[in-house]
Amino acid sequence: MRFYYLDPGLKDNIGHHANTCRNVTGELRRRGIETIIAGNVDISGELKTEFGTIPLFNFFTYWSRNRDPIAGWLTVFMQGVTITTHDLTRLPQPTAGDVVYLNSTQPVQLMSLVNWLHNMPKDRRPRVVTEFGTDAGLEVKQEGDQLTFLPMDPRLDPRSVLYRYVGENTPADVRKHLFLMTFDPMASQGYQFIIGHQIGVLPLPQAAYAPLRRKTGKRPITVAVMGHQRADKGYHFMPEIIHTLITRHHDIHVLAHNAAPDQMPDVQQSIRQLAAMSSRVIVDERPANDKLWHYLFAGTDIVLCPYQPSRYLTAYSAIVAEALANGLPVVVPGGTSLSRFLADHGGAGIAFNDYTAQSISDATSTAILSYDALADRAFAAAEAWNSRDRKALLVDRILG
Repeated sequence: MRFYYLDPGLKDNIGHHANTCRNVTGELRRRGIETIIAGNVDISGELKTEFGTIPLFNFFTYWSRNRDPIAGWLTVFMQGVTITTHDLTRLPQPTAGDVVYLNSTQPVQLMSLVNWLHNMPKDRRPRVVTEFGTDAGLEVKQEGDQLTFLPMDPRLDPRSVLYRYVGENTPADVRKHLFLMTFDPMASQGYQFIIGHQIGVLPLPQAAYAPLRRKTGKRPITVAVMGHQRADKGYHFMPEIIHTLITRHHDIHVLAHNAAPDQMPDVQQSIRQLAAMSSRVIVDERPANDKLWHYLFAGTDIVLCPYQPSRYLTAYSAIVAEALANGLPVVVPGGTSLSRFLADHGGAGIAFNDYTAQSISDATSTAILSYDALADRAFAAAEAWNSRDRKALLVDRILG
């Protein structure tokens, strides 16, 4: 058996792509399984060397529109499918005993996989597992525990329409070779609704970076926002939140890590100015490779996720999973997959209910003021989470 790890979004250390590749392929190689890794043609030299990656994919995972506001989404989809289907044919030819895993699939990649399998001799088709790394582009309404899914206007977000198209155009003989997965049960519900196929749930692979240590009594407390910052992650609130927190609490530091500072330049400049005025505000703008990621988590006491609640009703967060695994309390939007995830795993989370800087600041203050109790809960939750080999769980599920 050979394992094909495919990711058109794998090109640098921004986002979760490189870390997911490390988790999965590291475990595969530990088991002695031959692994072929194919990433974006623009993959950095650092990652190409680290993973031994084939620079294969000419179409980036998240390209979805051009300058045409009416039908650009459809044009880009069709172009992306043509390009990616062709790229897949350039892989070493798989056999029926092989396993293919495509990370962070969007509609272009899903349609391309369907085409690739359909054009392949039936007796050579491998088992293909593909994971959806984001939500399905649906409008989600929640009443109690009941979720209602509605498609979006494709001019605003074409994903749900395109996923439905792919689902309707997947031949039955291809479907039996294709296993569709997410990392969150609610996300799987949304995808199952729109695609019309059964959607499974994969176990998250995030594990502690170092031996766990109880942080009760730790002072000063460092509150950190980390990762690839975007508007739907509430980063535009951070200047006001930082100012509020350092004014209210004199025994804290705030770390603002942003792996893509040029994407929100005005917000980033405001945070730089706050750091220039206060030594308690730390700005880090480096894309996080494995070593830096470990360093950032080691220096953090509370992880702040000021995320847009509607966006995270059915989406998971690798940052929240990392926080749980490393025994760190988290501030998250209430009534979302993130707050449910923490509750289900005994994690220490404080939820905010209004998507405003004030509400997020107040929830973070609650976490600061009750830190010792939260730190104890976070430590216990992390011990339970890490009692099983998380990377092995994920790879077992993919192979199985």
